[in-house]
Amino acid sequence: MNKIDYQNNDYDFILQVKAKQQTAAILQKAMACDIFTAIEEGKSFSDLTNCLHLDEKGTFLFLDVLDKMGLIIRKEGYLCNAPVSAKYLTSTSPFFSLDALKNGEISGIFIAERLTSMLEYFRGNVFLDSFTPDVLSLPIQKFMMKQCIEISFNDQLPYDLIITGANYEKHAETINDDTVIAVMGRYSEEYSLYTAINLYENYLLQKDSSMLSANILSAKDISEFFEKKQMHQTPLLPLTGDISVIFASKNRHKLNELAITKEAQIYARLKRLPIQSITMINPQDVVTAHWAKDHCRYGCSSYGEKCCPPNSPSHEETRVKLDGYTKAFLIEGQPPTRDFQKLMLNAEKLAFKHGFYKAFSFWAGPCHICSECKPPEPPKKCTATRPSMESAGMDVFATVSKQGFTMRTLKDKREFVKYFGLLLLE
Repeated sequence: MNKIDYQNNDYDFILQVKAKQQTAAILQKAMACDIFTAIEEGKSFSDLTNCLHLDEKGTFLFLDVLDKMGLIIRKEGYLCNAPVSAKYLTSTSPFFSLDALKNGEISGIFIAERLTSMLEYFRGNVFLDSFTPDVLSLPIQKFMMKQCIEISFNDQLPYDLIITGANYEKHAETINDDTVIAVMGRYSEEYSLYTAINLYENYLLQKDSSMLSANILSAKDISEFFEKKQMHQTPLLPLTGDISVIFASKNRHKLNELAITKEAQIYARLKRLPIQSITMINPQDVVTAHWAKDHCRYGCSSYGEKCCPPNSPSHEETRVKLDGYTKAFLIEGQPPTRDFQKLMLNAEKLAFKHGFYKAFSFWAGPCHICSECKPPEPPKKCTATRPSMESAGMDVFATVSKQGFTMRTLKDKREFVKYFGLLLLE
């Protein structure tokens, strides 16, 4: 699902998209001139002028762009690298890979960092004695052993962990009962704009189609494969950026030993639903207000129906309910209303089945699940309806703003509507 703010209808958004293409050209020139290494070595401004083959004003303007990009820091006439540049863009850094950067590829050390993130799931588990990835150079192996002391590299079978990507089918044929397979990479269910652009560029270059399919994994296909092999598996779990992983093993207990919380598992499964975003929040951060229901009572034709006021909890009752929970998900969706409300019901059901017996959801808007309760029909007891956040006295604008979301009132009906729901867990 695209994590796009569809309420953004400013022309500045288009200009920002265009600017990304221009900043790529700036970065390429800076790398070609090895500016970041030069700054690290303490070059003077005149040295940089010669390096860039620009006059003094041109050099000043070019460095100003790098400053605005967040790649260098200018202070009191001095230049230094921003932390991300010092780590990845200086030739003296172990993380530097010029060819990979020029080609828009992932360097080996960068992969090792992602692998290290994956190994966090194993941290503290004694069964992880040795593992093999498909391809890891010796420097990367040393880097990983330094980052995670629980692991070692061993050329002797059996392996406790096999890290793979598109070759998961081959490895599944050779493992023993206690081996864990980690299928790591970019997944079609998760991948970012950056990956989408790379796929398109590969298509334009008419690269082999099998390469395209190998670069992007399908969680659905992998899950079905492991099911046929009667192997236990985790949901798709996030690592960093748009890199995710699925673990599988013939031994259920091996997966149970992974450091995966119930919240992480339900989070991963909820992300498979057609939502815009999902954020773990503290229920105490939800803002309640006595005036919230006034918009329902005086501004909505659904007042008095189903779970709308006065049939919904008061803001005092809602506050008491929220204070009885410690974990919740704030879920962002979009129209149609009925689809979003069904999504919230499915999310609540999913959480309940995963052991969150207190799971309860608040959705957005009046109930659109069915029309059987609408006047003149008498109201009936319905198990498929929930109060909205606003009808229960929650200040939705203030609540989502505290979580870093942007939300504004709409000027006309043609503008995009954002929906937010709250899933209380425990």
